[in-house]
Amino acid sequence: MGNATEGTDVSYFHDSDESFGNRSFFSFLSEFNRAQPQLVFVEVAMLIVIMIAAYVTNSILILVLIRDRHMHTWTNYLIIHLCCVDILLASSAPFIAAARVTQSWTMGPGVCHGLMYTLTLSATVTMWTMVLISIERCQIIVKPFKRGCIYGNRQFAGTLVVVWTVCGLYCVPIGLYFNERTFTLVGSDVVICTLVWPAKIASYLFTIPTLILTFSIPLIVISVNYYKVFKMFWTSRARLKRSSNMSLPRISGDRSSGGQDVPRSNEHHDRTEPDSTVDTNTASSSRGRRHRAPTFSGKDVRVVKVLVMLVVAFFIMWLPVMVMILLIQFDGQSFRSHVLKSHHFVGVMCFTLCNATVNPVLYGLLNQTNRDGVRKLFRSCPHCSSHNS
Repeated sequence: MGNATEGTDVSYFHDSDESFGNRSFFSFLSEFNRAQPQLVFVEVAMLIVIMIAAYVTNSILILVLIRDRHMHTWTNYLIIHLCCVDILLASSAPFIAAARVTQSWTMGPGVCHGLMYTLTLSATVTMWTMVLISIERCQIIVKPFKRGCIYGNRQFAGTLVVVWTVCGLYCVPIGLYFNERTFTLVGSDVVICTLVWPAKIASYLFTIPTLILTFSIPLIVISVNYYKVFKMFWTSRARLKRSSNMSLPRISGDRSSGGQDVPRSNEHHDRTEPDSTVDTNTASSSRGRRHRAPTFSGKDVRVVKVLVMLVVAFFIMWLPVMVMILLIQFDGQSFRSHVLKSHHFVGVMCFTLCNATVNPVLYGLLNQTNRDGVRKLFRSCPHCSSHNS
């Protein structure tokens, strides 16, 4: 049992050990003697809103992709899997909210182990699922005459088993070393769920590879894949632009091709066909009729923006929590002077959990075909239909 740092917004506790010497423990989800205790209601409200929004958006997208058989493609199956993992990630919100309200950890050691393990595991699987989606999209778009990386039930199931197994094993240290610890605060005992590493070097051996394997590598892979998609279309349009009697391919794709704004193939990897119409200069002049080179359509520009948004959103949504992990690592080395507070960590967690709501929008609901599917879904609901009439 150790003591806490005195003052308000207490988020660090200390003890002394023969092997470790002086040690600092960050409270993560618990915070004591808050300078503005009313902020806990804001935090709880944010967490509940994020959870409900994630449940609604992901459930709607899952139903839309399942109902229409034309949308039963491997890429969409990966998106459904992403939605399920996002729901799992958002399900941690009530437990975080409970810890903010009770301050001292009251949910027991099992929840302490399980909650932190589930948070880390679902976040890791989410990132690598987005990597798989980018790989599959790139494969079937850039190489339309070759089958994608996932081309059968066994390959799909095997891929997910590998992802969950590898990520699950890698996150085991989080589940093992997050433990309950009791400290003294102003004469009273308080309990926190904190990370207790078995050795000094253990924190570095886990933290540094985590930043590389769960952020840097996925970001690079996603960026490269979507750049290849963009480059393929840009090169194709530039090549066809030199021929005045040919139309240019639309990167928005056919709406009947399976529901993706990004041009893609189904299980047979159909080729993206050029537009049936050509923009020409109809005005006659003394110099004769000239063909006007077609430009990007509004849908084409929108799809390019979506590709950019997927990369930027990944970077923005996951960078803060990675920075927070590093800051906790270095801030905890000081035995007395600390900068971070628990509400900083919870604020970053709320922002990261928003990714569970952003993903179904970026990967599904921005697509016109999927939005049409949403309309059909609500029209098929008897209560909604009677309400609209």
